[in-house]
Amino acid sequence: MSTENEYYIGIDIGGTKIAAGIVGNNGTILKKILHPTPESGRDEVLYTLKEIIVELNSYSVKEQLQPIIGIGIGTAGQVDIQSGVVLSGTTNIKDWNNVPLREELSKICDIPVYIDNDVNALAIAEKILGEAQPADHFVCLALGTGVGGAVYSNGNLLRGSWGGAAELGHISIDLNGAPCNCGFRGCLEQYASGTGIAKRMQERIAAITDPLHPLFSWKNSPEQITSYQVFQLYDQGESTAKEVIDLMIQSLSYGIVSIIHAFNPSMVILGGGIIKNHQWICETVCEKIKKMGISSLVNPVKIRQAAFVEDAGLIGAAYQSKFNRKHTSLKLI
Repeated sequence: MSTENEYYIGIDIGGTKIAAGIVGNNGTILKKILHPTPESGRDEVLYTLKEIIVELNSYSVKEQLQPIIGIGIGTAGQVDIQSGVVLSGTTNIKDWNNVPLREELSKICDIPVYIDNDVNALAIAEKILGEAQPADHFVCLALGTGVGGAVYSNGNLLRGSWGGAAELGHISIDLNGAPCNCGFRGCLEQYASGTGIAKRMQERIAAITDPLHPLFSWKNSPEQITSYQVFQLYDQGESTAKEVIDLMIQSLSYGIVSIIHAFNPSMVILGGGIIKNHQWICETVCEKIKKMGISSLVNPVKIRQAAFVEDAGLIGAAYQSKFNRKHTSLKLI
């Protein structure tokens, strides 16, 4: 049977917004909805998701975008892919833990519902239509508010015993490093994420004693500085910002080399908001890692920017049903 005109619903649940849409086989988004993530938490988020699905399904019938093959959800946090439960979600969404997401959404439609971590969704998009199409072994790292990971090995996503594998943002690169909210120390996320970059800059600003220092005006409220501002200062040549961004690049490079040693990929794909806004990071890291680690493992690896930037989560979420039908060992429904 031809699949040329199959369609999928994808929903990317973020801490500040929910992006949803109907996606065609070629990655085209035929209908898109953006909705602020409800601040009140679980119940309102579930209600919003159900309303979005009803609206998209109605639109697909009206515009004859049929059949809808599946509904895919991508969300930050730990997801049990077998049960479709969000075990431990993002702190940006109130009470987003132990959420029976598949069960709740299956109440309103008879379309198969797939739930996965948002970076696994990114990896699916990259494999089907993006940079990873020729690769059977690759790693995705998404650098945004946190650092998320996904590992694709021997033609399949690495899941672990229930779906929690590839928490690559929480590999330690410094046993005496900054404490992480996961309970560990020196996690990659503490140095290479937007939150981590801001924290490291805030620490340095708080330690400034010279009133003539160009950043002294920030000293009374260092918590207000963001990673975006740190990169701006870096681009202007400010020395403290250069320390923080150099640390970020060094930390990311060490993390990537450790990941290469562990998984032997042919490609590492970097995505997320930080990479989107600072594409030079890919080239810089690529040059740096060639001087590190086991050369037979590290040197052949290509470092690539994710092909999908704006709508990676949405497209990847939508393509879970497309992906899983081709990988029947993943019995998700």
